Amino acid sequence: MTPREALEVAHCWDARATGLVHLRAGENSTWRLTLGGRPCVLRLTGESHRDRAQLEAEIAFVEHLAAGGLHVAQALPIPGGGRVLDVSEMVPTPERIHATVFERLPGRHFAYRSRDIDRPLFRLWGETMARLHRLSCTFEARPDARRPEWPDDPVAGCRLDGVVLDAETRALREDLLNWMREMSPEPAHYGMVHGDFERTNFLLHGGSIGLFDFDDCCRHWFIWDIACAMWVFRNATAGERTRILGWFLEGYAAVREPDSRRMEHFSEVIRLRTVALLLHRLRRPAGLISAADRDWMARTGAWLHSRWSW
Repeated sequence: MTPREALEVAHCWDARATGLVHLRAGENSTWRLTLGGRPCVLRLTGESHRDRAQLEAEIAFVEHLAAGGLHVAQALPIPGGGRVLDVSEMVPTPERIHATVFERLPGRHFAYRSRDIDRPLFRLWGETMARLHRLSCTFEARPDARRPEWPDDPVAGCRLDGVVLDAETRALREDLLNWMREMSPEPAHYGMVHGDFERTNFLLHGGSIGLFDFDDCCRHWFIWDIACAMWVFRNATAGERTRILGWFLEGYAAVREPDSRRMEHFSEVIRLRTVALLLHRLRRPAGLISAADRDWMARTGAWLHSRWSW
């Protein structure tokens, strides 16, 4: 979609929309803009990625979290009603496109190799995630607008979609998925998760965390959110990993009891998250896979079959 077309869509929220800047393309196309002096983000989502019901389910979950006191980026209403707009009649597109506008939160991302990497950050991160999971336990989705259970989600379910894996990685994927599918139901540790609660999707501001981008939210074991958060630290030293996860769980436990039974298998969940991200890159069109991507995928494939454990 061109900038001119995106601005036309933004005008459905506010005819005085200004400052439109393209942020990123992918499953969603996102644009920064200002509506009535308010910093916002316009998100355009193809029907093949998320249908309208799933987008409305995401918004309902975010509103539930906000009502419970969590600092989250909420979707802005369209004058006249609703929060999701079908723009296909306005702009000719190969598939149906839905638009949503979210408020843009203040704050900053934490920095690696800085004073941020210390107990206060990880305690706060753990506390915020635990608050999200506590609220998740009271969330009731509408029957006509639900997010998928994790096996049906493209990322969390490690969907292949025609991707060819080597035999060793395919077998590992199957073993890990079967292991997770066989877990006995425990409502205290299963429900709606953010699905990508990592550094790029939250901001530090005034001693709290502002959370956004719930595009990967689904119903899953809560330990999945912890693995998504901690995954980037998998290559830290063993001592660093122990400290970081300990600080995180210290914060989490201040709000609700962690899933100690499944935390004993945290290494396996980290491996499954790695498989999910590997497949996510492999599903990109060949022309969008860079040399850096191929190098990362080769190193990640080797890491998956190493003797690593958290």
